[in-house]
Formats: sequence, structure tokens, C-alpha cells
Amino acid sequence: MPANVLAADSKLTYDQFAAELPYTEQDIVTETQNHMVLRGTPIATDDNGNVCLNDLWKLAGEPAHGRPTDWHRHKRTEALEGALKAKMVENLHHSGGACRTFYVAGKGRGSRSYAHPVLALDYAELLEPALGVEVRETFLRFRANDVTLALEIIEGMAEQAEYDDLRVKLRQLVKDHNKMSAGVAKDAGVKNFEAYNGAGLNGLYGGMTKAQLLRHKGLPEDADRLEHSGHEELAANYFKATQAIAKLKRDNIKGQTAANDAHREVGEAVRETIKGLGGTLPEDEPALEHIREAEKRLKKASPANEPKILPSKPRKIPK
Repeated sequence: MPANVLAADSKLTYDQFAAELPYTEQDIVTETQNHMVLRGTPIATDDNGNVCLNDLWKLAGEPAHGRPTDWHRHKRTEALEGALKAKMVENLHHSGGACRTFYVAGKGRGSRSYAHPVLALDYAELLEPALGVEVRETFLRFRANDVTLALEIIEGMAEQAEYDDLRVKLRQLVKDHNKMSAGVAKDAGVKNFEAYNGAGLNGLYGGMTKAQLLRHKGLPEDADRLEHSGHEELAANYFKATQAIAKLKRDNIKGQTAANDAHREVGEAVRETIKGLGGTLPEDEPALEHIREAEKRLKKASPANEPKILPSKPRKIPK
């Protein structure tokens, strides 16, 4: 978190906070919604209209020191919550309403924390300024019953589902053809498959090793890079695998060294094709969320108990 946030005075008044925050008292949202959608991802809200902070944290890339509990411990958050509570209590005193809960922290592994939209806006802006702007705009449009937002949400989720489906299918193709490539390489006399795979990676990724590539993409050293690849990077790896298979067979390549050289050559050729077309080189493609998240979304979107029109196996007709 920024240093000025950590050092904030815990005794600031609501009006002082209002002067420095990029939203006004009129932006306080009290309507209850099941969820909103940002970047194609549902952000849950509870029955009081509080926003799930864990969903915002995941959307921002799960920064290690930006968890909801970290943010809630800061003096600024404590002061903002107190100022918000004081203002809302004052308003409710005149209206005769009941004071709501502003922050609910779950307990135990996998628990979820929810906060009033004003607090959620502050959290989102600290995680990522652009995310804060999106949260603010979305809540204001929800409040205004903007029908175009509903259309955007539907279209955004459809686009996300389409991309998830493309990515998952490409990943499976790469996995299958990498196995086929290894099989053909084995027939060619390859015994050290780490060296064979490393040679192909080296050619496609501009001379990088697997460890260098993971560091370059900001991934853990034990990560599977392809599980974090987007569709263009997966397509490049798929093309490399298919052409490596074809070259080993076509040129009747034999031996570890010759097979390694052939795999590297194919990787370099694919890389030169991307470069010649003005595309993004594979090492510069961003590392995406783990592909299991895309699989989860696709599974969740599929009807759980969709009736089968035909039985999976032909039924025996009784005599």
C-alpha cells in the first residue's frame, strides 16, 4: 500500500475524507444487487448490498500485500469506516431507519469479506486505480437502473465465455500435440526429453530457458507456463508442436542432437513468422490467470442437470 495511506490520520472527519476521495456522498449505494460484473467476472454482493472484497482482490491479480484483511487494518480504512458510519447514523437518526453493517469479515480458510460500496471503492482504488474507476462507474449505473449496463454485462460475459472456451480448447490441443511430438521424438532416438522440449522453447522464445521465461512473465518457478498462456501464445506453441512432428517424420531425423536442433529450428521459424507479421512475441504475451479459472467459469455456465435427449447407450429392446 502507498506510504501516505499507512500514515493517514485516524481522526479525520467525514467532510475531510469527502474532499479527498473521488466520489461524493451521493455516490453511496444502498440498493441490494445479487452481483455486478467487471471485466466479465461476477462481483458478489450480500443482502445488505455490501461488495465482496475477495472478488475485487482476485480481479486485481491477487496482490500479496493487498488482501482485504491487510487493507482493513490500515488507519485510513478505520477512519473512513468510522466517518462513513457517523454520517450514515446521522442520516438514519433523521429518517428513523436502522444502521447497517459496513464491513463483514469471514472466518476460516476460503472465507469472504464484504464491505459497504464506499469502502469497496476505496479498496478497489488502492488495489488498482483503473479498477476503482470501473467499480465506481458500475455502481452508479446500477443505481440509475441503466439498461445499457445490463446489455454490456450480458455481452461481456458472452465474450468471456467465448474466449474461455477458445483458450481451454487450444490448451488441450497443445497438450495432445506435445505428447505426439514426444512420441515421434522417442521413435527418433530421443532419451532426454527435457533437453528436447527446452530446445523447442529456446527457439520459440528467443533463446530463453524455461526458468528465464517464468521469471520474465512473473510466474512462480514451478508454474506450468502454458496453463497461464493466452490464445495467441497457445496457438504459437500448437503450431510449433505440429511442425516439429512433421519435420521429424519428413526428414527422417534420428538421434538426440539432431532432434533437438530440429525442434529449435521449428521454434525459431514460428517466431520469425510472428515477428514478420508484426505480432506480439510469445515471451511478451501477458501471463493470464490459471486456466482452471476459465474451466470453472465454463463449468458454472453449463446447465448442471441438462436433460439428455437421447440415452448415452442404446437400450436393449426386450424380445
